[in-house]
Amino acid sequence: MHSNFTKSNVIILCGGQGKRLGNITKKIPKPLIKLGRLSIIEHKLNYYKKQGLNEFVFCIGYKSEIFKKFLKKKCNNPIIYDNGVKPGILKRIYLARKSIKGSTIISYGDTLARINFRDLIKKHKKSKAVLSIVVAPIQNPFGIVEWNNEGKATKFKEKPILSHFIGYAVIEPNIFNYLSKKIINLKDGQGMVKAIENLILKRLVNVYKYKGLQITVNSSVELKEAKAKIGNYFTF
Repeated sequence: MHSNFTKSNVIILCGGQGKRLGNITKKIPKPLIKLGRLSIIEHKLNYYKKQGLNEFVFCIGYKSEIFKKFLKKKCNNPIIYDNGVKPGILKRIYLARKSIKGSTIISYGDTLARINFRDLIKKHKKSKAVLSIVVAPIQNPFGIVEWNNEGKATKFKEKPILSHFIGYAVIEPNIFNYLSKKIINLKDGQGMVKAIENLILKRLVNVYKYKGLQITVNSSVELKEAKAKIGNYFTF
């Protein structure tokens, strides 16, 4: 596929330190960890390009010089925002707001998913929301109990299927008109959480359901699982 179905950029968030991966991320930023013969970020870029997306914005921070060297070799004319390690996820997006000129895809740098971006953008625009979040089903491994003020059980669900945000979204340029500076400046992922909660109250959040396989690398256990999946998942 080589269709310019959207003029929007893809903002890829790559500024975190990835501390849960221990010694691995003491040497390189997490998106440069290899899954098979390619790094996480290379898998992402290859898939975006096959979907017809070619304009990339990188929000980097941790070990930024290593990342810049990589981008110089692997990516044509990337837009780079290097804001160090302090800004939270939402603040990084805010600092890159000049690059948000239309419906813009947001992606965490440690997550891989074969989303149909043409369909995602289409449904986002139809919703007229300022934010669309991509959610996928996940099975809770436990029996979930609810009870009343008297301590009597009112509901029991064995291993229910829930929906979780998988680190992909679409935003509109005016999204920050609805968010306070206090929320924007929250550290780590707190700002993103509060932003979603606040925009939900304003009925400005659309949900895009995704049922395909996904890979997220946050810990050594997830990295091991990702390496096992990658051969069957990101083969083109």
